[in-house]
Amino acid sequence: MIRFLLSVTTLLLASIFNVNGQMSERAFFYSASYISDSTERESRGEDLMVLWTGKDYSVFESYYRYQLDSFKTAASNQSSNPADLNMQAVLQQAISMRKPSFNFIVHKSLIDKEITVYNTLFFDNFRYEQPLVIAGWKIGTQKEQVLGFSCQKATITYAGREFIAWFSEEIPISDGPYVFNGLPGLILKIEDVHGDYRFELIGIQNKQVDMKGRTLSKSIDLSKEQFFRTKSAMYKDVRKALLGKPTSAVSDDAILDVQQRYDKMNNPLELVYFK
Repeated sequence: MIRFLLSVTTLLLASIFNVNGQMSERAFFYSASYISDSTERESRGEDLMVLWTGKDYSVFESYYRYQLDSFKTAASNQSSNPADLNMQAVLQQAISMRKPSFNFIVHKSLIDKEITVYNTLFFDNFRYEQPLVIAGWKIGTQKEQVLGFSCQKATITYAGREFIAWFSEEIPISDGPYVFNGLPGLILKIEDVHGDYRFELIGIQNKQVDMKGRTLSKSIDLSKEQFFRTKSAMYKDVRKALLGKPTSAVSDDAILDVQQRYDKMNNPLELVYFK
């Protein structure tokens, strides 16, 4: 995997932020590894995640999603007349691109003290909010090196899982992968104690991205509990979830195949909501 690296000196010199906080200053790249089926622990999924950070705002998402969205935007902007586009070539290239494993996009706002999570379920986009503060961190004394940075251990119980995190005060940003934040330095690595979900920093770049634009269109607002209840219901009955959708006329065998695939997604990141 490509590795991006800036020295600590370069990182600290790049601490001048934009005024409105909507454009990122840096991109922190994380390898993601996970086990979605607890009955097949030898089978792991992977993704490349990115944490876009600014003065008072950050966004965490799959970098593959960002690449795909950027490609689609560039393709649509190539010509003012869509008829001039070679749509077959565009579609073939889009299909060949790596797809994200994680559908969520996590926004953290220091000003609003809120986390906003965007997610996709089948053909619909959803959005829910939760408090920014992730309480309960216990900071230990153990030290470890991650990508050349000196890190300190911290632990927390969140959403039904116990996590071990390694944060570095050499990067004075109180943020991290997914919803995690609140430590006196960036979380460079975090993993639950069973090794089901792991995020680890693999590189850093100076990069400007419109963070406010990294959302999902036409998102349906729900509470967090409502979102996970909806997700659970859809996963348990794929046929019902597809009623009235573009694929509602697919064969019974195809629906059965999809249902079996979702039945294997029995080990979610937020375990407390799994029923």
